[in-house]
Amino acid sequence: MSPHWPVGTVNHGPLLFGPWFDRLFIFGTAGIALVLGALATISPAIFLVVVLVDIWLFASPHVIATYTRIGFDKDHVKKHWFLIFGLPPIVLVGVTMVALAYELGGLFTLYFMAQTYHVTRQSFGIARAYRRADPQAAGPDRLSESLIYLFPLWGLMHRCTTSPEFFYGYPIYLPPVDAALTGATGIGAVFVCAWWGYRQVRLALAGRLNVGHCVFVASHLLVVAVAYLWVTDITSGWLIVNIWHNLQYLQFVWLQNVRRDAQLPGADGQRSPGSPDIQRLVKPFKNAAKYLAVCLVLGAVMYEALSVVGQQLIWLGLPTVFILHFTVNFHHYLVDGVIWKRRKSAA
Repeated sequence: MSPHWPVGTVNHGPLLFGPWFDRLFIFGTAGIALVLGALATISPAIFLVVVLVDIWLFASPHVIATYTRIGFDKDHVKKHWFLIFGLPPIVLVGVTMVALAYELGGLFTLYFMAQTYHVTRQSFGIARAYRRADPQAAGPDRLSESLIYLFPLWGLMHRCTTSPEFFYGYPIYLPPVDAALTGATGIGAVFVCAWWGYRQVRLALAGRLNVGHCVFVASHLLVVAVAYLWVTDITSGWLIVNIWHNLQYLQFVWLQNVRRDAQLPGADGQRSPGSPDIQRLVKPFKNAAKYLAVCLVLGAVMYEALSVVGQQLIWLGLPTVFILHFTVNFHHYLVDGVIWKRRKSAA
């Protein structure tokens, strides 16, 4: 995610929306990810169940959520026509070339590293969203932003140092990283974390702590530390991060869609004439239910369609099922990188 997410405030202080939403957004997503991740380690059968829950209820719907931002009406389809129609064939060619050159190991390696960056950018954007929601904030928080990047970098380097051979049972070729370099990065990350923690205490004592921002950054550090540093198995660690990322993304896109439809205040802080009250819209949770239902149904259809088409093309001698699924994932990453960099007026 980019730093330019349209946030706005709804008279709830430095929160994205309100107490119920932000508690679910921060504590709920991290808690579900960590609990499901712990359950997945009990046995291979439970692991498979958790993976299927992630795919059907979180991962596929979260990809569909991206397209609710660019293709929900004719105007948006016209505006984002290249992202919708032109970019997928380009990504498909690129993924196929990687598969031809490095087979499945190359695809899984690219996916693991790309997702690490993708998730980190999402946390970076959310942290800036909380920062902008705070009327006392004066510009971005460089210390927090550095910390948000440092922990995933340390985690990724740790994975490279341990040199896992398999990811989901398939080969993975992470580049080797010297243990001393990984250790030095870890020391730097811990030092920055301690500095950041000290500053949060100072802000709290001065009555100027942005609690939402502070707690979100802490949740990011916790999930990354558990998934990349504490959990020894690369697949189990990935699962925790993936569940956490998918759940947060679904909630954040829902919030942005509601704001877009409600025509919330723009950069000038003025509400558009005649726009409906956001609390009236979301109080019955009807919008959330419809949004989740659409994402679930279309996500399931998409997943099955990709699998069926991939199986039909297996005669090409390529891992076509994986190629199609990875194409959708990488396309989602690229689209995400574009649409969240645009100002509200361009979304």
